Amino acid sequence: MFEIRYLYEAPQHFDTVADWIYRQWWQKPGNTAEVVRTPLRGHLQPQPLPAAFVALDGEMPVGSVLLIESDGIDALPDLKPWLAALYVLPAYRGQGVGKQLVQALEQHAWQEGFTDLYLVATDRVSFYYELGWRVYTKLVGKNGITIMHKSMAAAPAASA
Repeated sequence: MFEIRYLYEAPQHFDTVADWIYRQWWQKPGNTAEVVRTPLRGHLQPQPLPAAFVALDGEMPVGSVLLIESDGIDALPDLKPWLAALYVLPAYRGQGVGKQLVQALEQHAWQEGFTDLYLVATDRVSFYYELGWRVYTKLVGKNGITIMHKSMAAAPAASA
């Protein structure tokens, strides 16, 4: 069992989380780590949205996830909020860290009164499906993506 905390409760891990997100999704020619660090600073206070969570093994960060207003899907501007940037250190994958992070985010969203959540799945659709998410739509293009949805009408399952 890993401890899941809000990033604002563990700000010493800000640089690590920013680095994971940058390296996994944003490291491209012309980008610097500031493309992640600047918006991520908005997650360093208690608020409904945006919110960031970090998984800890003792004091070591092993994963993170974000709740954001928009994931930049131009074709679907009215959908919000979005689960984004779920990341687990490779050595910790398959141990339930991702599931705990998703459940903590869902619990936060439900407590804050959000009725629906969305996410972009380029892969790992089955992982989210097992957690109760369903395919909302598929967008085609050079990089086809699956948009998934979860209703927050009922309280989410507590972390086991």
